[in-house]
Amino acid sequence: MGALLALNNHQHSTKNKSVSIKTMQDRSRFYFGFFRELRHKTRYSNLDPRQLANRHIQAMVDRWLERGLSTATIHNYLSFLRTFAEWIGKPGMVQAPIHYVGAESTHAHRKQVATHDHSWTAYGVDVEALIAEVALVDEWCALQLELCYRFAMRPKEARHLRPHMAILPREAANPRDAAAFPECETFLRISFGTKGGRPRDVPIVDDAQRELLDRVMAAVAPGAFVGRPGFTADQNRTRFYYVMRCCGIAKSMRGIVPHGLRHQRANDVYEAESGVPSPVRGGHADPDADESARHRVSHMLGHSRSKPASSYIGPKPRRRGKGGGAGPEDPPSPEGCPA
Repeated sequence: MGALLALNNHQHSTKNKSVSIKTMQDRSRFYFGFFRELRHKTRYSNLDPRQLANRHIQAMVDRWLERGLSTATIHNYLSFLRTFAEWIGKPGMVQAPIHYVGAESTHAHRKQVATHDHSWTAYGVDVEALIAEVALVDEWCALQLELCYRFAMRPKEARHLRPHMAILPREAANPRDAAAFPECETFLRISFGTKGGRPRDVPIVDDAQRELLDRVMAAVAPGAFVGRPGFTADQNRTRFYYVMRCCGIAKSMRGIVPHGLRHQRANDVYEAESGVPSPVRGGHADPDADESARHRVSHMLGHSRSKPASSYIGPKPRRRGKGGGAGPEDPPSPEGCPA
C-alpha cells in the first residue's frame, strides 16, 4: 500500500495535475482504514490490495450500510476506490453506488437539492451576536466566520485569504464573474483553499462587506493570511475548530456548523435578488425571477452553472406547460453535492 501511495497519491484521478495535501491525506487515511477493516472484519483476511475485486467492495459496502454511514460518505468512499482501481490497473471495475446498495435503497442516489435550510438563522441563531461571542474567545476565528457570512466563503477559504492582494477592480476580475454582476465595480478574489483550486471573484456590494475588509486588512500584515500570526495553516485549522466547539458551533450542540454561513449568504442573496424567500425557506418566486437570482447566487458560490445552487437554496420552480401542467424537471446532474 505504501508503494502504491508513493507512486500515485499526488496525481488527480482524472486530470493531469497534482492534488492538495488534504486530498492526499484523506486518500491515505481511507485506504489504510479500508483494508484494515476488510482484513479484520470480513473473511478476506489475507487480501493483497492489488487483488481488490468487486466482491471485496460489496462486503465493505454492506458493512458501511450496517454502520449507518451517510449517502454522501458512501459515495465518496466509492470514488476513492474508483481512483484506487485505476492505480492497480483495473479501470472501470468500481461500479456506480446503485450496483452495491440496490435500486430501492435511499443510498442509491446522492441528494443534490436542499430539502431544508442549513442557515444559522433557520436554527434560531442570531448570527452577528454569536460571532461577537466567538470574538471574545478568539478574534481571528471571529474574522474568519465573518468572511464566511459576508462572502459565502468556506471556512478553509476564509483562513487562507490574503486580503491585501485579493481586492480587484472590475477590469481585473474574472470575465465570467464580472458579467454576472454588471453593476459591481469591485470584487474579492478567493483563490487559496478553494475546492479544486478554482478561483472565483465575489462582488463587493454593501457597506458591511467593505467595513469587514477594512478591519481584516488592518489586522493582517501585507501578504499574510487571515489567521493567528506565527501559526501554520494546520495550527490555525485546529484552533478554529477548537474555538467552534468551545462556542457551541457544532451539529451536536446548536445544530449549526461554520459551513452554514455559506448557506446563510446564499439564501439571503437569493431573497434580496428575487424579492421572496428561497424555495428551501418556503418561498415561491416567479420562474424568471428565480432563474436570474439563482444564476447570480451560483456565480457567487463559484459555480458556472445554476444547478449547483439547488444544494443551498432548494429546487427550481416548475414552469407551466402548454396544457397547464407542470413542465418537466431538469435531468439529474452528474455532479455530486457541492456543499
